[in-house]
Amino acid sequence: MLFCVVGNTHPQNRVISYLKYIPWREEKVARLGWRKEGKEYGRILPHYGASGVQAVKDYLQKQYPEYVYYDPYLNIEIIGVPLDKIKKHYKPEERAEEIIKNPQDSLEQIAAEIIREISSKSKIPISYLGITGSILVKIHNPLFSDIDLIIYGRSNSIKVKQALAELLESNVNFRRLNSHEIKKFASEISRIHALTFKEATILLRERWYAGIYKNRFFSLHPVKLENEVNEKYGSKIYRSKGMITVKCTVTDAKEAIFLPCKYVVGEVEVIDGPKVKDIREVVSFEGLYCDVAKAGEKIYVKGKLEEVIDVSSGCKYHRIQVGSFEARGLDYIKPSRWLKT
Repeated sequence: MLFCVVGNTHPQNRVISYLKYIPWREEKVARLGWRKEGKEYGRILPHYGASGVQAVKDYLQKQYPEYVYYDPYLNIEIIGVPLDKIKKHYKPEERAEEIIKNPQDSLEQIAAEIIREISSKSKIPISYLGITGSILVKIHNPLFSDIDLIIYGRSNSIKVKQALAELLESNVNFRRLNSHEIKKFASEISRIHALTFKEATILLRERWYAGIYKNRFFSLHPVKLENEVNEKYGSKIYRSKGMITVKCTVTDAKEAIFLPCKYVVGEVEVIDGPKVKDIREVVSFEGLYCDVAKAGEKIYVKGKLEEVIDVSSGCKYHRIQVGSFEARGLDYIKPSRWLKT
């Protein structure tokens, strides 16, 4: 089984993650299409998002219950791979280096080219770029697999963001999604998430970290360097206080490019739910809402209200989490400008 790691903090004996690919079996719970060393793999994750992760959690609960546990700090049941069950840790930066040196097929050749282009334009070393998804674990299909890249470090991510904007305007090999592609993706997003087709269309048009390179879809995913991770597992306890809907102002969006993404907020007006007065931040585990708002912008948020307790100091405050199992896909982050367009 192949899992994707979630976040930067993990318990000592597990890695918080979600299941994406499983060996193909006759029960056909997964979509066939990937092959590795003679073994066929299927994608069991139906789609990205909390409801998709819930589906694979249910599968693991029935078939491999040791991979699901109750986390005493997050206070939810989640997927966590026990360390003694891990056979191999796939590292995106090592795979990117391997592809650069010796691409094995047409898709790896395209991936090597886009990595070089982005590194050259942004002036960041190739060692700060990695490749994830099916190419990372060598089960990609050159005919249809996407190219999913990793950028390590906040400053590097900002440089790549600026460089990609220029490449999309000036380099013939890069282009933005066309109207047909936007319509297709927007329909899928509005079917799964609590966004209208119009809102999903705006999101896709504004999204900086995805596009088409030589007729192949690609995406970029910023990841913190180790020295940028300030929080340790177990340093805070999170307690659910029900669902809430608010209007607020973003005061700091520096960590909005990462996943989970964080918006520090102020001027919070509770529209529906508990009337608490100390909501400090909005955190999303839905990649859809990464970098959708800047400091100074007003946003509408629906999500799970959590009381946050700092274990060392005892200090308490509240945050809103988007992308929880409890929300059942009904949560969102919507910049107020989306509603005016």
